Amino acid sequence: MTDPQSLIKQADDLRKPQKGFLSFITGSSNSYRLEEATDLYVQAGNQYRLRKEFLEAGKQFVKAAEIQKELSNFNDQANHLIEAYKCFKGVSPKEAIEALSQAIEIFLTQNGQFRRAANFTMDLAELYESNDEPEKAVESYEQAGDYFSTDHAEALSSKAYLKCADLSALHGKYQKAIELYNIVIKNSLGNNLAKWNLKEYFLKSVLCSLCLDDVIEAEKRMHEFASEEPSWPSTREYKLVENILNAIQEGDVQAYSDRVYEFDQFSKLDKLKTQLLLKIKNSVVEKDDDDLL
Repeated sequence: MTDPQSLIKQADDLRKPQKGFLSFITGSSNSYRLEEATDLYVQAGNQYRLRKEFLEAGKQFVKAAEIQKELSNFNDQANHLIEAYKCFKGVSPKEAIEALSQAIEIFLTQNGQFRRAANFTMDLAELYESNDEPEKAVESYEQAGDYFSTDHAEALSSKAYLKCADLSALHGKYQKAIELYNIVIKNSLGNNLAKWNLKEYFLKSVLCSLCLDDVIEAEKRMHEFASEEPSWPSTREYKLVENILNAIQEGDVQAYSDRVYEFDQFSKLDKLKTQLLLKIKNSVVEKDDDDLL
């Protein structure tokens, strides 16, 4: 196995500009030498990959990208940055984010590759989310949805918007979440493959309205959804909303908790819905009663 340090040294030497007589003797143009240096950095990066030294591997792909930028080979630059991102992903989120962000910018501005930009923007959002940067994750998920939409990939755009909506709701951005759920609902209505998930989107949208203490808006949305999708009133989700509204109107904490518990027995509540329901309960009961849910 070739020593990657030896490959890097060769590449570093090739990057040094040669002038005058030495350049004449070698007969090599500067661009040709830089292409050779790029190949050597890539080889070194792959050698480090085989050793599972992913940080060092990523750094070599970044060097290869820098050279291709210098040569105005933007497609190759982006591809090397993607390889750097893959190496950095598990060991250095900050460097992974930087490499991936640069590649996405190239796909958008130099190559017009909106689908690739969208796919990798989803990856970027996941990186931000795993790195505990929810605001940047929300922004990236929404951007991915926009890019997919630009490429007329509505199913993929809905997936991105849904991730954005769920994350927004999870972090208390209820109005933002409602707006995004509306987009997903609009894209799903009349789509036989997506219509089975509508009850979930309806429920989350109504719960977000209730988290804003807007009972009137929640009731309005509940009935609007029934006119848009006739099967909605026959679902457990619809019945849960109906029971919640009744409990709020009557100020009946026990009824609220009982109906939520019953729903959970048939349709297990996930983290998001549990958090939303707790928020709603806290708007109609004293905080000391939180353990009733």
